[in-house]
Amino acid sequence: MTELLDAAGASPAEVHTLIAAIKAGAVEGAHGEVSELDTQAPSGSSDQVHEGWLRAVEAIAGRLARIADRTLRQAQAAAAALEGRSAAPSRTPNSSPTPVDSVGEEQVHQVLEAAERIFVSLTGHTGFDRDLSEEILTVVLKAVTAEQQEGYVRQLEAFAEASRDRLGQLYGKYGPDGKFADESRCYLTHQPESVVVCERLDTVPMWLEAVWNNEIDAELTLDRFTKYWRFGLGPS
Repeated sequence: MTELLDAAGASPAEVHTLIAAIKAGAVEGAHGEVSELDTQAPSGSSDQVHEGWLRAVEAIAGRLARIADRTLRQAQAAAAALEGRSAAPSRTPNSSPTPVDSVGEEQVHQVLEAAERIFVSLTGHTGFDRDLSEEILTVVLKAVTAEQQEGYVRQLEAFAEASRDRLGQLYGKYGPDGKFADESRCYLTHQPESVVVCERLDTVPMWLEAVWNNEIDAELTLDRFTKYWRFGLGPS
């Protein structure tokens, strides 16, 4: 594989990243296979056995997802080091994306209003917890760079338009009145901020996971929601 990529003119950093992506893709494929087992507990099993089965599937699937993310993260760091050795830096000191330490109330409200419009248009559901939405968005929006904050509502709306069918599948299956709805196990499927979570999962999944796990005491909620979004829907 390395020889083929070298022959195609790929740089050492690109080779490193592509091979890592293949490895991570294989792990994510295994993750998808494992995730499908959550509804395949032995027939006739007790509630206790059924719950144990689900917890085991979630634990294994979560571990595989972390392995895939770690593989890519390590590859990106190694690729950056290789590029740094092979080429002079081309960015100006202030051109790197700027993280934010906190998100203002006005930004949270503007994004939430957009997320509510999208969510209600897809589900017709208005019985969500707005205080919870604001609490979650205060954290999730830290995974948006300072440069992108001002235009983020437009970015979210564009994402929702491009992903409307996929979002419709998500809520139709796991959201309010969905066939597999279970708000107690994953409240995000019943909340409008889930639209923002989906957009960040498709854009900066590792950054989202970092801010979420650092500030929200509900790691399994994000793990379960990520499984629904990545592996629980039909072909996109």
